[in-house]
Amino acid sequence: MGEGYVWVADTDARPQDAEALAGRVVHWLEEQGVVAGELTHCLLGDELGRAPGPRYAHALGAHDGAFALMGGANGVSVDIERRVYVCVDIWTARCPHCAARTEESAADGHGRWTDEWLPLLDALYAWFGGSGPDHASCVRCGRQAGFIDWNFSPPVAVAQLGLTFWNWPMLSAAFLAELSAVLDGHRLVAARTRV
Repeated sequence: MGEGYVWVADTDARPQDAEALAGRVVHWLEEQGVVAGELTHCLLGDELGRAPGPRYAHALGAHDGAFALMGGANGVSVDIERRVYVCVDIWTARCPHCAARTEESAADGHGRWTDEWLPLLDALYAWFGGSGPDHASCVRCGRQAGFIDWNFSPPVAVAQLGLTFWNWPMLSAAFLAELSAVLDGHRLVAARTRV
């Protein structure tokens, strides 16, 4: 499986609600047995997280046999701060209005976008830094769209609430639907990426 993680971002959580929602999610994960109740050193670095619980396979569905518990980083962390969740793979974005797609710079060779599309990336950084709104304008049609409405591949999400499952396989769609219900039907974006 390799060193990596699954991130799940709640794109509907508002800053003033994120802490209460995080508490509800942690309680539910413990109640379901997906994570252990106590905080331990099960994440990368010195951070504390929740180790997989006795029923961790509930979150995995068909993948339950592929997940071998191991020492080290295999816990779950909950983040209640402004974050941009991305995969390490080169990603693209498509405008929800005109379907224009970000283009890679042919001269660069490292998968960077052309300079024309850098305002979209700048808008994501500004939101993350706390100085920008949660939307961006398309460089082709000029219309604004919330980051949640852009079509990112692989997924990208901006959120005030997120979970990180270190060295877990992708979570099942059924589990993500249950998690969304715990969060009052909030939209969730999830992806698995490597370190």
